[in-house]
Amino acid sequence: MTVRVRYLSEADSPIPGVEWRRGQAGFVLHGAGGELVVEERMVLSANTTHALLGHGVVDELNRLPIQGRLGTGLQVLVPPAQLEPVRDVLYRADSKTYGAEYEFALELREPASAGNVEYRIRIDNREYQNALSGLQFLFRTAAHEGMAAWLLL
Repeated sequence: MTVRVRYLSEADSPIPGVEWRRGQAGFVLHGAGGELVVEERMVLSANTTHALLGHGVVDELNRLPIQGRLGTGLQVLVPPAQLEPVRDVLYRADSKTYGAEYEFALELREPASAGNVEYRIRIDNREYQNALSGLQFLFRTAAHEGMAAWLLL
């Protein structure tokens, strides 16, 4: 059986059954009435989200005592005590972006619907590096301000 490989980019129209994963991140603040307020600060592209998944960064973050599981599409709370360990993981991830080109297979919701086509994404390392820097800054800011943060992938 021959398998065709098709490379997708975010500019392509959605393909039924193909998982384009995206993410978000931000701060968790205390509102005026004492309630928790979730503030979005970053939208993570499919490129960055698939790079985080493909490079194993999500798995490494999930080994930390954060509140929730990344990669499920739900918001995960990063408590203040875990902001620095999360930043450390992101700093180490940055070193995986140099000197090579990466591509990762996209997950399929219905594997049989793809037929003999494997959908892949080529990682734009520059965009990924910029996003990692933004995430590092977000978590550093939260740590300095005594806030928690959240991440959704």
